[in-house]
Parts: sequence; structure tokens; C-alpha cells
Amino acid sequence: MHILSVLAIMTALSFVPSNQLSSDFEQTQDDSLSGIQLPAGYSVSVFCMDVDGADGLALSPSGNIYAVSEADGCIYRIDENGDKETIAAGFRNPEGIAVSGSGMIYVVEDIEEGRLIGITPSGDMEVISEGFSFPEGVAVTKDGSILITESSIESGVLFPILSEVKQVDSGGIRSVYSSLYLWSLSDIAVDSSGIVYVCNELSGYGFISASIIRINPSDGSWSVFCRGLHACEGICFDADGAFPMYVVEEDAGGGSGRINVVDEDGVASVFASGFRNLEDIVVDSSGRIYVSEDTSGKILLIRKVNDPELS
Repeated sequence: MHILSVLAIMTALSFVPSNQLSSDFEQTQDDSLSGIQLPAGYSVSVFCMDVDGADGLALSPSGNIYAVSEADGCIYRIDENGDKETIAAGFRNPEGIAVSGSGMIYVVEDIEEGRLIGITPSGDMEVISEGFSFPEGVAVTKDGSILITESSIESGVLFPILSEVKQVDSGGIRSVYSSLYLWSLSDIAVDSSGIVYVCNELSGYGFISASIIRINPSDGSWSVFCRGLHACEGICFDADGAFPMYVVEEDAGGGSGRINVVDEDGVASVFASGFRNLEDIVVDSSGRIYVSEDTSGKILLIRKVNDPELS
């Protein structure tokens, strides 16, 4: 989501940048990606193009990547060769996407009265629930419950900002967490123990430093897990829900997106920088990293240079 028009009336940008990894950074030799800096031993390539308004990403159990085209209102399935096909269309500002262990796809629409929609792998669609307030992130827990983030910042009323995490399951909808802080919750991820982590996309603007919020869904208790990132937009763990956590900053300054790794103590380090505006990130079982750039419409792939797929 772009919230610059809202943020323009807030105080000027002021944030503490993440510490860089100790590895020397290398600049990619691909002219189209020449601004990207990576740790030594990694490469970046364009995995898929022409995903207009590329936004949410999800990884299926079969290894396919699902990508949201917010501009076109559709969902793409992308195979291992980077070839895409539309599996569902007709959405209004789709943003968050998640895939369950059974292959069921869940998408939320980032609008007032937004919907949670389920899509089967074959493309059949069902509206599971509606009436959410500008939902952005969606995640599926091990027991099959669906978690959704909401934020009122896009409603046009700047203060107070109501942010909430809701759980949808067979028992209905309940609030897991809510706040009236200067936070706007975007993407959401669940670790292997069931603890929930949520991005604050207002992090780094003005005096706002809280970047990742940690929530225990069993009792709603929470804490600030990580500080000092800027415009946190996408978050993920690996396929097993294990640390490190990966977080993308949509715009770390001057329209340049950045990838961070965050350890179990909440310490963040820059992994890669120099992207265009980043929206989301997923990591597959082989450690390959996929990120979406909404301004370029590209899905980028980052992997180690000794990856057998490069041979």
C-alpha cells in the first residue's frame, strides 16, 4: 500500500537505519538491476515480469509462487520457470495472500468493507467473510485459522489510528489484538510456535520507531519485537516458520526498498538494498528469496551463486 499522501501531513522522516551484515556487499552486474547490493556469494535475477502493481506473495506446498497484481485485481500462479497464469480475477485492490498446507489460497482486499476470499488451487472462489477495514495482511495458522490485519489509516481519519488483528475460523471472527497507537499494521507472519509477528508500515516516520509487533494469540499479550526499520511492508519466515525472519522495507529513503534479516532477539541487519519499492517476500525450502517490486511489476529471485539451479 502507498500511504505517502497520508504521511505527508505527519512529521518529517526520521529513523534509525538497520546495521549492515558484516559480509562485503556486491553490486549486481545486470544493468536492469544495477542498483541492487547483495552480500558476497548471492545473485539476483528477474524471476517474473509484468505483474502490474506487484504486491503480496505466497508459496504453495507444491512449490509454486502466487503473486497479487493489485493494479489488475488478479492472482497469478508462477511456476518454477517464472511463467505466470491468472488463476483468479475481479478483485478490488487485492493485497495480502496466504496459502494453507492443503493448498487453499486466501486473499484480502485493501479497501473499506474489504473481503476475505478463498480460492481453490483450480481457481474456484468463495467469499469467506467481508466488512473488514482496509485489510492488508493474511496468514494461516497450523490449526487452519486465518489471521487478518486491519488499519483505519486509509479511511481519511488520521487520528486515532485503529489497528487490529482478527482471527477467522469455524467459530466466527474474533479480535486477537487491537491498538490506537500511531501504528498501521500491514503484513503478518506466524512462527513455528504459533506466535504472531506484524509489520508496522508507519515505522520510521517522524518519531515512530516500532517496526515489528509480537503477539501471543492465545491471550492477546504483545510487545514491540523490533525497532529501527522504515516503512515495513512484507514479512516472512522460512517454510518451517523458523528464524531468521525476513522483512522488507517498502521505501528506506528515496524510493529505495531494502531486505532485512531479523534474529530471534529482534535484532535486524540489512541483507540487501537498492531495490525499487518492495511489497512482499517469501523464502522457499532451498533458501531462495523472492520479492515483489510494485513500481517495476517484477518478482525478483535472490539465491546463492552455487545454487544448483544456476548450473
